Amino acid sequence: MRALFNKNNIIHRATPVLAIAASLLLSACGTAPLSQLDGRLQASSRIQFNTYGVRVISVDGDFSLQNPRWIGPGLHTLVVTAARGPGARDVGQQAFTFNVEPCTRYYLAAKRPSAMSANWDLVVADQETLGGCDPENEWAKARAEKASQLKAS
Repeated sequence: MRALFNKNNIIHRATPVLAIAASLLLSACGTAPLSQLDGRLQASSRIQFNTYGVRVISVDGDFSLQNPRWIGPGLHTLVVTAARGPGARDVGQQAFTFNVEPCTRYYLAAKRPSAMSANWDLVVADQETLGGCDPENEWAKARAEKASQLKAS
């Protein structure tokens, strides 16, 4: 029978790889933005008449269908599409300027004048503060990211 921590054992060889992977994941937590845009319709917005879920198509020209979407604090340009209401025509996409506060989750929705209307406005159906988040640290990360983007261009 072989010893569990023999040099040829897979567990022994995998330990450094696992340690590096864990280190990278933990360091990413310190740099990832800690605000969030969520277009899924929440229970609180279901009671609001003519309110529908949305999908954030792009943030500042960065296209992604990730929902919810993590985002840094500050002023952002969002391209959003709304779910169709019963009988509504194609709603298309709209661009909005949106101010994101640090450490905040926003539940976004489309508010229509009527279920049949193709016109809609982006509304914050609900928002909540994310725990374990330091707003000053989030602003510092956002400033550093903006500086690196300006430097790269």
